[in-house]
Amino acid sequence: MRYRLLRWLSCPHCPDEELVLETTKTRTTATYTGAWRPEDVGEKGVDLDRQLHTDILEGSLHCPSCGRVYPIVDGIPRLLPDATAQSPSSGHRWTTFDGTEPEYEENFRDMADPLKPPDYVGQLVLDAGCGFGRHAFYAARYGAEVVAMDISADAVASAQTNCDRLQHVHIVQGDLRQPPLKARSFDLVYCFGVLHHIQAPQAAFRALGELVKPNGRAQVWAYGPRAGSAAVISGALRGAAATMDDERLYGLCRAIASSLRLFSHTPYRLTRKLPVLGAIASHLPAHDHHKWPFDVVVADIYDRLRVPVTATFTGEELERWFVDEGYADIRVTRRVRNNESFRATGVRR
Repeated sequence: MRYRLLRWLSCPHCPDEELVLETTKTRTTATYTGAWRPEDVGEKGVDLDRQLHTDILEGSLHCPSCGRVYPIVDGIPRLLPDATAQSPSSGHRWTTFDGTEPEYEENFRDMADPLKPPDYVGQLVLDAGCGFGRHAFYAARYGAEVVAMDISADAVASAQTNCDRLQHVHIVQGDLRQPPLKARSFDLVYCFGVLHHIQAPQAAFRALGELVKPNGRAQVWAYGPRAGSAAVISGALRGAAATMDDERLYGLCRAIASSLRLFSHTPYRLTRKLPVLGAIASHLPAHDHHKWPFDVVVADIYDRLRVPVTATFTGEELERWFVDEGYADIRVTRRVRNNESFRATGVRR
């Protein structure tokens, strides 16, 4: 954890309450002036004269209002509303990422449309439901300072590893339904692929909206209604997965991913540019996963089966959410990749 993250954190039970930091273990590493912005000069933990930077590895955050104490473990502040609750496992505990695969960047730009790379320069961004950190990576590389938050301990550990070399990415374990962050702090809040997995998704959307500055932007991507054989098969697999431990489910997901590679991804790769066969192959299940590394396909299947889909949304529903919360410049667009989904964005008034 970097010291500057403290300015945006708050108790999830006491919104906007300043937290008191206590450190028990730190790490000092070499840095260089070019990694920092002019406003970072003089920040606690940043010593540009000696080319050193200090991170907090262990410690705690205390709320003076309610008395709750939140641990900092392995450099990540753990600000869950219920400290006794077990965070969901994620297949992305095994996922590594270095930013070199162009497909990841294309996917992020597609999700974040209509924003372009220059739109991130100098912005403070919240990645709500960051997974293994791939979206946070690109937002930071485009020039944003990013707070990447997820409820899963597996996910934040992976995101920490994948974004560790980026000085302006901060990892937080927190619940987006009770985000441990100060209101009206962020220029951009995005939540990609999460709302369809949680209870009371509209309430979560509202809670995230409270974090957006006036004239800031909110963005979501969520599943549309499921139908047909894909919905039936997915439902059956999720039912079977509910009785499996993590290791057995991981083995099943590898088997499914291998089958998709053989019977869907490979045929699609071979025929996608052919006039007739390409159109037929585009209907193969999950064909668009052909571009992802095998381990990412496994992790994606794992998360789809382990974490239930609690709701789906039409474009009209998402648009109504933005209207009801008073956003302007609302845009809702359909994405169809075997199954319908929607992007929605608006500007906070």
